[in-house]
Amino acid sequence: MQVSTSDQSLWYAPKRVVEVDGGLRGNALRIWLEEEHGVDMSKVDLQRSPLEGLGVFANRRLEPGETLFMIPKSCCIYPELVFEDRQLGKSMQKLASAAGEGIEVVALATFLAREKMKGSESSYKPFIDVLPWDSLHPLLWTDEEVDLLEGTYAHREILAFREQVEVATELFEPVLNPKGWKQFFQTIETEKMTPEEFGFMMRGAFASVLSRAFDSKIGRGDKGLEERVVIPLLDIFNHGSYGPSITFDTALERDNEKGFPVRVADKGKSIEEGEELFGFYGDKPNWNMLTTYGFVSPNPKCQETTLSVSIDEKDPYFAQKEEILKARGMVAVEQLFDIRHDTDPMGPLINYFRIREISNEADLTKVQTNYGEMLSEGNEARAKIFMRRIIQDRKDFIDDARARLKEAYMAGQESLVRKEVADIITASKFTTASRS
Repeated sequence: MQVSTSDQSLWYAPKRVVEVDGGLRGNALRIWLEEEHGVDMSKVDLQRSPLEGLGVFANRRLEPGETLFMIPKSCCIYPELVFEDRQLGKSMQKLASAAGEGIEVVALATFLAREKMKGSESSYKPFIDVLPWDSLHPLLWTDEEVDLLEGTYAHREILAFREQVEVATELFEPVLNPKGWKQFFQTIETEKMTPEEFGFMMRGAFASVLSRAFDSKIGRGDKGLEERVVIPLLDIFNHGSYGPSITFDTALERDNEKGFPVRVADKGKSIEEGEELFGFYGDKPNWNMLTTYGFVSPNPKCQETTLSVSIDEKDPYFAQKEEILKARGMVAVEQLFDIRHDTDPMGPLINYFRIREISNEADLTKVQTNYGEMLSEGNEARAKIFMRRIIQDRKDFIDDARARLKEAYMAGQESLVRKEVADIITASKFTTASRS
């Protein structure tokens, strides 16, 4: 299903670019792609999107399956390119030998940072200028804002990403941002920055790679590198929360001079002139959408609630219930269930609540031989009422947080935006009250 811009609030697509300068940056990127890399941009325009930042728009009627343009290898940034770079190559190869897997993100981010520091001397400048260097990605949040995510998968992942950034910053600041007499021996001249400025820029570079890199065999070579490639123009397409209006295949088995095609999706309606075209970043859980792309999605498939449920230790049947649950691989205190909001939360969850709500010897005896089935009408009613109430509470909380989020975003209150995003993510933490 294609989603038009009117169906989405501003926050549901990521901030793809910093201020667009009245279209100047979009025009510069278009000219760079056309003149430097031979990309035929005749069917699309790069304009400011209602979703924030740049977007790709049809400038004529487009039919399903129609090719929009070809993206060549020449404009892409891939790990092998970094490993062969005369300024970064040796240091990156040394780091790869020590670190092993996971070097690709570091390589791409460091390359982007170096190109930004080169300023007008960078051959990638038009593309560098539209990257989200000061976006709402949580890598650029303050420590206090990141702490709002504490106790979630997102918090753990962002802290891990920050450690990667800090290591890369420590390793490459002497190369890219030397001080004193070392400046005279730079291989490539770059803009001078304070350590704080350099550190923030590195975070922006990592955020750009996390949110914009694609899986592709472009330039993979024989070094066994992961298929991570930054692909200009393809990364400008905003996210369609419920599905894409374009299709592409970057998994080229061999280099192709003409690059790979980007087409209008085969399934769906024609795209009208002036309509924005959308990619699709997937329907991963929102904590993952946030840490990867820097936004949360309204798609119910992306919203999960991790329920932490417990049985009151003062329950007269606590010991028996604990044994029953243990025999089935569960615990009586702080048992976790991941619930997707687009599915019916039955199965193991309802079985847990049936045990939790046992209040007499008859049901306790029955559950030992009839686990997974209704024990009694009273027990079943209590279990379902309690289960659905706590899940509805979470959904209501998330809906309220989304409303506050939209208001804050439209008012330009970035710190409040981040708080409301954190509320949506931390809504996935929920501990049930004790059974009374």
